[in-house]
Amino acid sequence: MVDVPTAFASEPALAERAAEILRHNLYANIATSRDDVPWNTPVTALPDAHLNFYWSSWTAAEHSQNIAANGAVFLTFYDSTRARGTNNLMCLYLQGVAREVTAPQEARRAFERLYPGESVDLTDFLGEGIKRFYCAEPQQAWLNCLSEKELEPTTLKMRTAVSLDALRKALA
Repeated sequence: MVDVPTAFASEPALAERAAEILRHNLYANIATSRDDVPWNTPVTALPDAHLNFYWSSWTAAEHSQNIAANGAVFLTFYDSTRARGTNNLMCLYLQGVAREVTAPQEARRAFERLYPGESVDLTDFLGEGIKRFYCAEPQQAWLNCLSEKELEPTTLKMRTAVSLDALRKALA
Protein backbone atom coordinates (compact mmCIF):
# COMPACT_ATOMS: atom_id res chain seq x y z
CA MET A 1 0.00 0.00 0.00
CA VAL A 2 1.17 3.51 -0.74
CA ASP A 3 1.82 5.77 2.23
CA VAL A 4 -1.21 7.86 3.09
CA PRO A 5 -1.55 10.65 5.65
CA THR A 6 -1.70 9.25 9.18
CA ALA A 7 -5.24 10.57 9.68
CA PHE A 8 -6.39 8.30 6.82
CA ALA A 9 -4.22 5.26 7.52
CA SER A 10 -7.07 3.03 8.72
CA GLU A 11 -9.59 1.26 6.51
CA PRO A 12 -12.58 3.04 8.13
CA ALA A 13 -10.90 6.44 7.70
CA LEU A 14 -10.21 5.81 4.00
CA ALA A 15 -13.79 4.60 3.53
CA GLU A 16 -15.17 7.67 5.30
CA ARG A 17 -13.09 9.93 3.05
CA ALA A 18 -14.43 8.10 -0.03
CA ALA A 19 -17.99 8.40 1.32
CA GLU A 20 -17.47 12.14 1.84
CA ILE A 21 -16.45 12.49 -1.81
CA LEU A 22 -19.65 10.71 -2.87
CA ARG A 23 -21.82 12.83 -0.58
CA HIS A 24 -20.47 16.07 -2.07
CA ASN A 25 -20.08 15.16 -5.75
CA LEU A 26 -23.13 14.10 -7.74
CA TYR A 27 -21.34 13.86 -11.05
CA ALA A 28 -19.21 10.98 -12.23
CA ASN A 29 -17.12 10.50 -15.31
CA ILE A 30 -17.98 7.09 -16.69
CA ALA A 31 -15.42 5.54 -19.00
CA THR A 32 -16.64 2.86 -21.40
CA SER A 33 -15.24 1.22 -24.50
CA ARG A 34 -16.27 -0.78 -27.53
CA ASP A 35 -14.05 -2.19 -30.25
CA ASP A 36 -10.99 -0.78 -28.45
CA VAL A 37 -12.32 2.79 -28.75
CA PRO A 38 -12.57 4.53 -25.35
CA TRP A 39 -15.36 6.94 -24.42
CA ASN A 40 -15.84 9.06 -21.31
CA THR A 41 -18.94 10.98 -20.33
CA PRO A 42 -20.17 12.91 -17.28
CA VAL A 43 -23.44 11.80 -15.67
CA THR A 44 -25.28 12.28 -12.39
CA ALA A 45 -24.61 8.93 -10.70
CA LEU A 46 -26.03 8.18 -7.26
CA PRO A 47 -25.39 5.11 -5.10
CA ASP A 48 -27.98 2.96 -3.39
CA ALA A 49 -27.45 1.23 -0.02
CA HIS A 50 -25.56 -1.61 -1.74
CA LEU A 51 -23.16 0.80 -3.49
CA ASN A 52 -24.72 0.28 -6.92
CA PHE A 53 -24.56 3.53 -8.90
CA TYR A 54 -27.57 4.61 -10.98
CA TRP A 55 -27.87 7.17 -13.77
CA SER A 56 -30.16 7.78 -16.73
CA SER A 57 -29.13 8.15 -20.36
CA TRP A 58 -30.49 7.89 -23.85
CA THR A 59 -30.17 4.42 -25.36
CA ALA A 60 -28.54 5.92 -28.48
CA ALA A 61 -25.79 7.67 -26.47
CA GLU A 62 -22.28 6.41 -27.18
CA HIS A 63 -21.70 5.25 -23.60
CA SER A 64 -25.05 3.42 -23.55
CA GLN A 65 -24.15 1.60 -26.76
CA ASN A 66 -20.74 0.77 -25.30
CA ILE A 67 -22.31 -0.69 -22.14
CA ALA A 68 -24.62 -2.85 -24.27
CA ALA A 69 -21.53 -4.29 -26.01
CA ASN A 70 -19.11 -4.29 -23.06
CA GLY A 71 -20.25 -3.76 -19.48
CA ALA A 72 -16.78 -2.94 -18.12
CA VAL A 73 -16.76 0.63 -16.76
CA PHE A 74 -14.52 2.94 -14.76
CA LEU A 75 -16.03 5.80 -12.74
CA THR A 76 -14.32 8.76 -11.13
CA PHE A 77 -15.79 11.21 -8.62
CA TYR A 78 -13.81 14.32 -7.68
CA ASP A 79 -14.06 18.00 -6.82
CA SER A 80 -13.07 19.92 -9.94
CA THR A 81 -12.98 23.24 -8.04
CA ARG A 82 -9.97 22.36 -5.88
CA ALA A 83 -6.65 24.09 -6.43
CA ARG A 84 -4.21 22.37 -8.76
CA GLY A 85 -1.82 20.08 -6.91
CA THR A 86 -4.09 19.68 -3.87
CA ASN A 87 -5.81 16.45 -4.86
CA ASN A 88 -4.48 14.09 -2.18
CA LEU A 89 -7.38 11.78 -1.20
CA MET A 90 -9.75 13.94 -3.28
CA CYS A 91 -10.60 11.52 -6.11
CA LEU A 92 -12.50 8.24 -5.85
CA TYR A 93 -11.90 5.67 -8.59
CA LEU A 94 -14.33 2.77 -9.11
CA GLN A 95 -13.85 -0.14 -11.49
CA GLY A 96 -16.97 -2.15 -12.15
CA VAL A 97 -19.57 -3.67 -14.40
CA ALA A 98 -22.56 -1.72 -15.73
CA ARG A 99 -25.85 -2.88 -17.16
CA GLU A 100 -29.13 -1.52 -18.43
CA VAL A 101 -31.94 -1.63 -15.87
CA THR A 102 -34.84 -3.64 -17.31
CA ALA A 103 -36.92 -4.63 -14.26
CA PRO A 104 -39.76 -2.16 -13.59
CA GLN A 105 -39.27 -2.29 -9.80
CA GLU A 106 -35.57 -1.47 -10.06
CA ALA A 107 -36.34 1.26 -12.62
CA ARG A 108 -38.85 2.78 -10.18
CA ARG A 109 -36.23 2.80 -7.39
CA ALA A 110 -33.68 4.39 -9.74
CA PHE A 111 -36.22 7.06 -10.77
CA GLU A 112 -37.01 7.88 -7.13
CA ARG A 113 -33.29 8.14 -6.32
CA LEU A 114 -32.42 10.34 -9.32
CA TYR A 115 -35.61 12.41 -9.51
CA PRO A 116 -36.88 12.71 -5.91
CA GLY A 117 -40.25 14.36 -5.52
CA GLU A 118 -41.12 14.05 -9.21
CA SER A 119 -43.97 11.86 -10.40
CA VAL A 120 -42.84 8.48 -11.62
CA ASP A 121 -43.56 7.81 -15.30
CA LEU A 122 -41.36 5.01 -16.52
CA THR A 123 -42.67 5.03 -20.10
CA ASP A 124 -39.50 6.62 -21.49
CA PHE A 125 -37.23 4.31 -19.45
CA LEU A 126 -38.59 0.84 -20.27
CA GLY A 127 -39.67 -1.15 -23.31
CA GLU A 128 -39.71 1.02 -26.42
CA GLY A 129 -38.67 4.15 -24.49
CA ILE A 130 -35.71 6.18 -25.70
CA LYS A 131 -33.99 6.38 -22.30
CA ARG A 132 -32.82 3.86 -19.75
CA PHE A 133 -31.54 3.71 -16.25
CA TYR A 134 -28.13 2.14 -15.91
CA CYS A 135 -26.53 0.50 -12.90
CA ALA A 136 -22.81 0.15 -12.23
CA GLU A 137 -21.73 -2.38 -9.63
CA PRO A 138 -18.23 -1.57 -8.33
CA GLN A 139 -15.70 -4.39 -8.15
CA GLN A 140 -12.77 -2.32 -6.81
CA ALA A 141 -12.29 1.15 -5.35
CA TRP A 142 -9.30 3.43 -4.79
CA LEU A 143 -8.48 6.91 -3.56
CA ASN A 144 -5.60 8.87 -5.01
CA CYS A 145 -3.01 9.17 -2.25
CA LEU A 146 -0.46 11.60 -3.63
CA SER A 147 -0.93 15.16 -4.77
CA GLU A 148 0.81 16.47 -7.85
CA LYS A 149 3.23 18.38 -5.61
CA GLU A 150 4.28 15.13 -3.91
CA LEU A 151 5.22 13.20 -7.04
CA GLU A 152 8.80 12.23 -7.64
CA PRO A 153 10.48 10.83 -10.76
CA THR A 154 10.41 7.39 -9.12
CA THR A 155 6.70 7.46 -8.22
CA LEU A 156 4.97 4.35 -9.55
CA LYS A 157 1.74 4.18 -7.58
CA MET A 158 -0.57 7.04 -6.73
CA ARG A 159 -3.66 5.22 -5.43
CA THR A 160 -4.59 3.27 -2.33
CA ALA A 161 -7.33 0.63 -2.21
CA VAL A 162 -10.60 1.31 -0.41
CA SER A 163 -12.63 -1.62 0.90
CA LEU A 164 -16.06 -1.74 -0.75
CA ASP A 165 -17.57 -3.22 2.42
CA ALA A 166 -16.08 -0.40 4.51
CA LEU A 167 -17.36 2.16 1.99
CA ARG A 168 -20.88 0.69 2.19
CA LYS A 169 -20.75 1.00 5.99
CA ALA A 170 -19.50 4.58 5.78
CA LEU A 171 -22.40 5.53 3.50
CA ALA A 172 -25.03 3.81 5.68
